[in-house]
Amino acid sequence: MTKESFLGEQYAYQLDDGSYSIDSGENDIRAIYDQENTEIKFFCRYKRDMNFYDKKLMAFATKHGIDTKPCTVSSEY
Repeated sequence: MTKESFLGEQYAYQLDDGSYSIDSGENDIRAIYDQENTEIKFFCRYKRDMNFYDKKLMAFATKHGIDTKPCTVSSEY
């Protein structure tokens, strides 16, 4: 997803806090893998960016046939 959906075409990488940088180092959105529930949670740095990233994530999921379940968007983690 990182190479396809964000500038810079870099791979995701894990940060010291266990979250993943997925936006080519911009640090505006993070991904956290919840192993217990087998899901990936996304957190925006700024509330104003939530709609922008939600559209990117949904477009990626639709393109790749990924089933999404209802979610609550958060600007904090």
